[in-house]
Amino acid sequence: LEEIPRPIQDSGNILKQGYLEKRSREPSFFGSEWHRRWCVLTRRNFLYYANEKSKQPKGSFPIEHYQAHLDSQLRKDSRKKCCFQLLCPGKRPYEFTAPSPDEAKDWVEQIQFLLKGE
Repeated sequence: LEEIPRPIQDSGNILKQGYLEKRSREPSFFGSEWHRRWCVLTRRNFLYYANEKSKQPKGSFPIEHYQAHLDSQLRKDSRKKCCFQLLCPGKRPYEFTAPSPDEAKDWVEQIQFLLKGE
């Protein structure tokens, strides 16, 4: 049976999606910038979009060799308990802030669960 290509948002492979703040790679004059992004976790990839209506991701990377963990050191403000990091040896780290500590924990657990299944 031939697969009909569908936009990634409709894909049955989505494990988790929602808004996160992603730290930009280039620190600005004021320190690191955090940008709100619509993030999508599939079985193989982590994608992030400008917003949930965007068709083209601003970026994506294969999730398979990454480690996910909560990291309250990423921010100094009241949202530090909402932070988590994705790390992979030899690749750039990705740093995110979720809307709540529970949501951050859920993202980390989903990613860890996914990677255990590999």
